[in-house]
Amino acid sequence: MDTPSSIGRYKIKRWLTAGAMGDIYEAHDPVIDREIALKVLRRELIERGDATSWLDRFRQEARAAGRLLHPNIVTLLDYGEEGGIPFLAMEFIEGESLDIVLKRSGRLPYADAIAIITQILSALDFAHAHRVTHRDVKPSNILLTKAGLAKLTDFGIAHIEASDLTGAGDVLGTPSYMAPEQLAGQPVDPRADQFSTATVFFELLSGVKPFHGKSLAESMLNMERRGPSDLCALKPEVPPALKQVIEKALAFNPEDRYATSAEFSKAIAGAAAISDRAAVEPARSDETVFASIGQTPPPPPAQAAPSVELLTEVERDLTTFIGPLAKIAVRRSSKTIYDVAALYDALASYIENPADRASFISKGQQRARVVVRAPAGAAPRAAQPQRPSTLAGAVTPDLLRRIEGDLTKYLGPIASIVVRQLLSKSSSLPDFYRDLAAYIPDERDRTDFLKLRQTP
Repeated sequence: MDTPSSIGRYKIKRWLTAGAMGDIYEAHDPVIDREIALKVLRRELIERGDATSWLDRFRQEARAAGRLLHPNIVTLLDYGEEGGIPFLAMEFIEGESLDIVLKRSGRLPYADAIAIITQILSALDFAHAHRVTHRDVKPSNILLTKAGLAKLTDFGIAHIEASDLTGAGDVLGTPSYMAPEQLAGQPVDPRADQFSTATVFFELLSGVKPFHGKSLAESMLNMERRGPSDLCALKPEVPPALKQVIEKALAFNPEDRYATSAEFSKAIAGAAAISDRAAVEPARSDETVFASIGQTPPPPPAQAAPSVELLTEVERDLTTFIGPLAKIAVRRSSKTIYDVAALYDALASYIENPADRASFISKGQQRARVVVRAPAGAAPRAAQPQRPSTLAGAVTPDLLRRIEGDLTKYLGPIASIVVRQLLSKSSSLPDFYRDLAAYIPDERDRTDFLKLRQTP
C-alpha cells in the first residue's frame, strides 16, 4: 500500500491501521506543531456504485464526533477533502486499543474492567444527551491511553436523531456485540449501546462473549431463550450483585435494560461498593492497562508504609483529576511505593493535563514535608490505632437522611450503605462529602453533588 506524503496541510508519518471505511495514519500538523490521527476514506469505496452512501456516512461521522467534546471520546479536530477524498483529523492517542489488550491478556482484573467500562458509559451518556447513538461499541473502538484513560472512537455508523441516513431494515455494526434489535434490523436507541457495552464488560471479566454460539444464529437464539452464560461460574471473583447488573443490561428486550447509560454506571458503582473489591483486588498481569505504575523495589525495613489516613488524602487529591479511578490507582501504587513524594510522582502519570499534573505533584511535595519518617536504622513504628471518627455524633439524623437522599440520585439504593460506611471513617463534614462523591462515577454528577452539599 502506497502511503501518501501529505494530505491537506498534514504531513503523513506512518500508516496505523484500517477500519471499515478508511485508513488511519499518524500525521503531523505543522501549523500548531502537534501529532494527530488522520482517517481517510478509501478511494475504492468512492469509486464503487454506492459512493454517495459512503461519503454520506463519512460526513455523518464528522457531524457525530464533531458535536462531542468529552474526555472519554476521541476529539475530532478537523474535516476536509482533497482530490475528492474526505478525511478527518483527530486527537492522536498514545496507547493501544482494548481488543489488543484482550488478545494479549485474555481477560482483565475485576477493578480494571470496571474502570474502563465506567469511563465508556460516561462517554455514551454524554453522546446520548447530544442525541448521538454510537451503534458499534466494541473493544477495537475503545482506545486506552498510557495514563489509563479509556476513549471511545469511530462514530462511522453513529445515528444522529433527525437524520434519515439510517432507519429500519439497516443492519450496521459488529454482530458479536450488537443488540438483538440491531441484529434484526429494527430501529435502535441508546439502549443498544448499553447492550454492546455490557457485552464488552462481560468479555473483559470472563474472556468470552456472553451469548457465544457456533454460529450467529445460535448466538441470537441464546440471546432470546437462554440468556448470557453464568458470569460467576466463569470468573468466581465477580460478586453476584455485579452479575445481576450486567445481566439486566444484556436483557433481550430493550425495555428491561437500564433507562440510561448513567443509570447502568451507577448500578455498577453500587455493586462494587457492596463487595468493596473493586479497590483491593491485586492485578493478575503486568500487561494489563492498569498494571502498577512506577514500581520500585520493596522499601527498606526502616521505612514504614503510608498510613491509611495519608492514603485517603492521596486518593482525595487524585480524585479531583481522574475521579473514581483514583482509589484503584492509589491502592495499586502504594503497595510498592512508600515514599510520599515518589507516590505522587508515580500517580501523576494518570493525569493527562500537564498543568494538572504539576499541581498534583506540588501537592505531594507539600504533604511529603509534613510526613514524619523513621530515622535511618530505626525499626518502623507500630501502627497507631485508628481513632474513632467524631463525625457520627455531629451529623443529625435529619442531615443524614438528606445526604442519603441526594446520593441515592446517583448511586441508587446502595447510597445508604456507602453513607454509613464512610460516616465512621471521615474526620470532618467536608471530607465526608468528598469521600461520598468519589463513589459517583460521572464527573458532572460528582460536581453537582458537591455543589448541592456545600451548605447543609
